[in-house]
Order: sequence, then C-alpha cells, then structure tokens
Amino acid sequence: MRVVIALVIIALMAPQYASSPGSEVMVVDVIDGDLIALDGSGVIIAVADTGIDMDHSCFRNSTEEVGVPGPSHRKIILLNDTVDDWDNQGHQQFRHGTHIAGILACDAVDGAEGVRSLSNGSKLLVQDVVDSTGWVVPENVDSLLSEASANGAVINSWSWGDNSINYTNRSHTIDEWTVENPWSLIFVAPGNNGGMMLEPSNAYNVVSVAASDSEENGSMWPSSSHGPDVNGRRGTLISAPGMGVVSAKADGDKSSLNNGTYAMTGTSMATPMAASFTALLQQKVEQEYGYTPSAPLLRAMLASSAEGIIGDSPDPIQGYGRPNLDSFSGGLFIHDSYQVEDWMSIIQSRGGSLDSMKSNPWDGSEAAGPFLSQNESWSEFFRPTPGEDVEIVMSYNARPMGQEIDDLRLILKTSDGRFAVDDKIGNSGYSQLYYSSFTTPVALNSSNETTVMIRVAAEMLEDVEWIEVEVLANSISGTGQNGTLGIDGTMLGFGIAATGVSDLIQNTGPTIVMNDGPSGGENYSTNFTINLTIGDLELDGVLVETNLVNSNFTISFDGCTFALVNQSDILCTIDVSRDLVPLPINREDWYFEIIAVDDNSSFWTESKNSSFESEIFTIWWEPPLLEEPDVSPPMEESDSVRDNRTFIWGVLGIVTGVVVATSVMFRRRESVISEWVLPPFREEE
Repeated sequence: MRVVIALVIIALMAPQYASSPGSEVMVVDVIDGDLIALDGSGVIIAVADTGIDMDHSCFRNSTEEVGVPGPSHRKIILLNDTVDDWDNQGHQQFRHGTHIAGILACDAVDGAEGVRSLSNGSKLLVQDVVDSTGWVVPENVDSLLSEASANGAVINSWSWGDNSINYTNRSHTIDEWTVENPWSLIFVAPGNNGGMMLEPSNAYNVVSVAASDSEENGSMWPSSSHGPDVNGRRGTLISAPGMGVVSAKADGDKSSLNNGTYAMTGTSMATPMAASFTALLQQKVEQEYGYTPSAPLLRAMLASSAEGIIGDSPDPIQGYGRPNLDSFSGGLFIHDSYQVEDWMSIIQSRGGSLDSMKSNPWDGSEAAGPFLSQNESWSEFFRPTPGEDVEIVMSYNARPMGQEIDDLRLILKTSDGRFAVDDKIGNSGYSQLYYSSFTTPVALNSSNETTVMIRVAAEMLEDVEWIEVEVLANSISGTGQNGTLGIDGTMLGFGIAATGVSDLIQNTGPTIVMNDGPSGGENYSTNFTINLTIGDLELDGVLVETNLVNSNFTISFDGCTFALVNQSDILCTIDVSRDLVPLPINREDWYFEIIAVDDNSSFWTESKNSSFESEIFTIWWEPPLLEEPDVSPPMEESDSVRDNRTFIWGVLGIVTGVVVATSVMFRRRESVISEWVLPPFREEE
C-alpha cells in the first residue's frame, strides 16, 4: 500500500489550473526552418499512466468514429487494459493519462487549435496502470518495457514513481533492461517536492526531466524535483516546459466525442514534453540515416540540442537545459555503435524478456560498432566550423547499481597539441584545454556520468586545422563471456552527437574548368586567350601552372602561374611573336596543359594534383615580309655555252678517274713487294 500512496502523492503535486486563452499547449514555435517539418511520423511512443479517453478529438479515428485500437487505428496501436479499460471518472488521478497522451501525440480531428503536439504524427501504445484502487504499477516494470519493444516503441513516457529517493529494485530493473536492450529509452518524472529526485528517475539510464516554464528566457519551476541523485550523480538530464501546459481533457464518457482541454503543471507534464521532442529526433535519424537510433544516441542528441535556462549547463537542477532543434540548424554529426537494420528482430531472437536476454547475450553482430573492450578506443577526425563553438556529447548505458560502473572517456585533441576531456567545464561554460606536455586525459578524474560533454569556444579554435574526437574504454567491468554485450559482457557501445564540426574530407584535387580558350581545329597566328576557373575544395591554397604542349616539347609560362585560395578565375593571354618566337612553333598538334597543386599536406592526408588538357589546335606564325633588293634579272644562257660547259666537266671527270686508278695500282704493288722482304728489315720499317 505504501507504493500506491506514494505514486499518488507525486501525481497530486502537479497542480491543476483552469484552461485560459493565453495557455500554451506545446512550444511548437521553438522549431524554425526546415526542421519544423518533423512531426514524429512513423514513431510509436509507449505511455503507462491512468489510461486514455479514446473518443477525444486528439485520438479518435475520425470526427464520427472512435475506432478500435490496433495497427490501422489513427492514433492508438494498442491499449493494454489488463488493469483498467479507460481513463475513468472517480479513479485516482482521473484525466492525468489523457492529458499526458495529448502532450505526446495530439492531432485533433475537429481542427481544434492550440492542442497540437510537437510529435502530432506519432502513434501511441497505451498501458493503463490505474484502476479504482489506485496505481497498479508492476514492480517488475520490464513487463511494460517488453510489451513496448515487441510493438516497436523505443520511447517510453512514465509520469509517476515512488516517494523514495533510494535506488530501488525498480531502478535496478530499468538499468538491467536498458543495458540488455539499447533500443529502449524511458522518460521519468522526478517528482514535485522541490528536493532530491525520486525513484525510478534515479535509474542510471533513464531521462529524468525537470520542469520549466515555456518562455524563451525562462526559469525553472521551483517545485520541480531535481538532482543530484542519492548516488551523487547529476541525475537530471534535461528540462522541458511543465508549467500551465494545456492538453486533452477526459470527460469520463466513452461516446461523447469530446474535445475539451485544460492546463496542468508539474514534472508529469515536462516528461511527455521531452519524450515528444525526442520522437522528432528519432524521426530525423530514421528519415536521414535510415535506421532507428539507440537510447544512447537519443540521449546524446537530447543533451546536444539543449540550451541552458539558468546559466551554464549542465548542472543538477536543469541538466543540460531545454532541448531545441535549432541547435542542429548548422549541421549535426552522429555516431551510433548500435546502428542496425532491424533492432526488433535482434530483441525477439533473444526472447524479448529481460530474463531471456540476460541468458542469451548479444555479440554485437549486424551492428555498426565499434564495441569497445578494456583499453580500446575509437576516434574520428573533424574540421572545426569557423565561427562556431564545438560541442561533443557522448552517452552509454551503465550497468545497474551493485556492479562497477564502466568508464568510457570522451577526449578531444587539437592539431596544435592541446586536448579537452569530458565534463571538465569551467565557470566560463567551456571545457578546459590542456597541453599534452603537462598531463594526459586519463590522468584527469572521471565524472562518473554516462552522458558527458566537451564544449570548446570558437575563438579557441581559430588556428586549429583539425580536431580528433576519441572515445577510450578506460574501464570495462564485465566478467562474463568475452566478446559479448549486456550485464556481464566485456564490450560496450556508445552514441555521439557533435555540432560545430564538419567532415574532414580526405584531400581532393582542385577542380579545373576552361571557360574559354583554343578549341579543336582552330589556327592561331597572332595571340589567343584562356579563361579558367579553379576550385579549391579544402580552402588550403592552390598553385596553378599553365603549359603549352606538343608531341616534341613543352613551353611553360611564368606569366600564367598563379597562387590561389578558394575559387578563382584566371585570365591569361599568349602573344605568339612575343612569347613563342623564335621556337619552332608552326605545328598542328598543340594543346594546353593546366596543372593545379593544392597545399594540403599533413599527417592524415597529402597534397593532391589535378590536370586538364585542352583540345588540339594549330599555331602557324609567318614572319613579316622584308623589302626585295633592286637587282637586274638573270640572263638566259645560249645552247653553245651550255654545250661547252658540259664538255669541260666531262674532261675533268676523266682526268680525275685516271689519277685515282693509278694511285690505287701503285699502292697495291707496294704492298706485294713488302711481303717479299725478310726480317728483321720489315720490323724496322
């Protein structure tokens, strides 16, 4: 009975207010730009509460029909009515569940304004855990979670708990479940007593949501319970609007086709608000990347998107602050070790229940990985986005209390020899940067948190060429079968969300486009011009050389050599008589060769070259004509003169032949005589 009473106490501490024209349902306007197209479509949210008034305009099939819960229903894919079948009048916290469900997925069929959820395109799996005797939440809440997973729900919204700050068996079960099933994320209200958060919001792997107002420059609700938790951990992950939230109002009539609304305040409202926002994140990953994100990735994205409400975050009161999709408008990098094509098949192949999954450990096959064992690491290089802060968030699921918490360290290294490490955020709101010559990342104490952040100011990275993000398995406590995940596993996966960074593209050669220049078959005799566009993709500087080439030799032009950055146009004119003469240029096989060499050379890449060849053309240069000398025309020779010249040349030929023949004969006779002479005279010759 103590549990039942305590559950009621937490819920009752959410004061109810009459609806008013100025009340806000959701902070839909926090999303700008293209991201507003996200509405949670394709996402199933499981909600365990007092049930639901299905004939309300937010949920019924049409203006005239309530419909039967199932896959084809507009909003409710399943209604677990084993405890109760309705959000009934007279039951404890009547209207609580319908209000919560409206925050999660209201899309009014009658066109009513002011009651549309952020995730209005999502569907609900409703688990009614209240009857006329009170809250009947199972102690082994894995039954609720197992049902949700079996029907495709990653997100679970629970606006209830026990009146205890202790880490209970329920907290322990939640942590066991989430370690075995990384595609299960539970949002839990921490309570409304203004003090330390209550169970099971103190489970390590849940999202505990503190309540704030909905103003842009808002404040925290003073009665919101918060961290640190009983174990000294930060506890609160994020905050969400929970003050005066207008949503669906149950009327206790199953067939009235009602559309009433009213306002409520409390962490009970903030919790589904955060879950609704997370449905947009799930949709974003599913649509843009083609897979369902794990709970660690969703927590990392939540923290990354959040903006501090009361100063710098994170802290135990507000957590990382209030989520805002605008945080991703400049780009987002994600990594999910648990990325798979079909997560539901993996869970069902292991039996689907907590006990069966513990006895059938998963080795991480079919997933993207990596899954780190002791002392192993993963890293990725990025380029800091100029003018933007760099923010890296890493999250992983921790083993339950009673087992040593694994220690994954998040480390950022810069190209100039500095580094930052997880959760070392100073009063400035930014991470401390250390020089590796003075200390090492693992020498700095861990915060013992399983969602951690590094935030570096843009001005600290102005001269940084690259950053390296590393996840190091400093300690993995599993003692079971090597190469497995889960409670006793020796490996651990993680999720990462990063903003203010861009991919460090492995160096590519510059682009070369000839806009104008010699074309095939043309003849050039005086001068010609080439017009080029050079693209420097990495903005690291390019040297451009222009050559005139034929099959025999190459001519380089110093006047057509340029050093460029970014994209530039080059105009170069060649004067034939000035630049090419006196070379043998009259040829038909000329072409231009353009060579572009970038200046990017470092430890992760090397300089890249690009070249371009024009079509073949002709250069034919003729020197200017000189003035002819004033001379008399040649005289014609007579036939007799030509005959005499012929006779003289004939005589000279005969005489020359006789002389040559006589000389040959003489030398031949001399040789024969020499052969007859006996030694030693011949040797002395």
